[in-house]
Amino acid sequence: LVDLFDFSGSVLPELDAIAKDNPVILAANKADLLPSKMGQARAENWVRRELEYLGVQSIANIGGAVRLVSCKTGFGVSGMLDKARRLAEDMECDIYVVGAANAGKSTLTNQILAKNEEKKMAVKYGKKKPSHASAHKGAVTASPLPGTTL
Repeated sequence: LVDLFDFSGSVLPELDAIAKDNPVILAANKADLLPSKMGQARAENWVRRELEYLGVQSIANIGGAVRLVSCKTGFGVSGMLDKARRLAEDMECDIYVVGAANAGKSTLTNQILAKNEEKKMAVKYGKKKPSHASAHKGAVTASPLPGTTL
């Protein structure tokens, strides 16, 4: 997970060493703040060029991809999660979320938890949304202090 507005500061320099030959889906956060005229394909291409410039090669692994997301609004999270799940099933492996401090890992995790809860509720009750009280149950605490996710 990287922050589009602090890109070079949020790309983990050890990403290739962590990923090895595993697929990497790079989620570029804060896509909701990009100008609408920029376009999704243009932004994704910029991310790829910047990764190449920084020497990050793991995005080129089989199954690798760049996805624009907004951890705050949920934009792009479902599509990214679907791709990650398909890869995990095909390769019989786990999914890990990695990123620099304040890149949005906790907020992304909460979006994923909320989407899973919505799916459970839809199956159980038909397209009923969870109540406000249960929406934050089991949520990860996003702290203003780096490295203090609870």
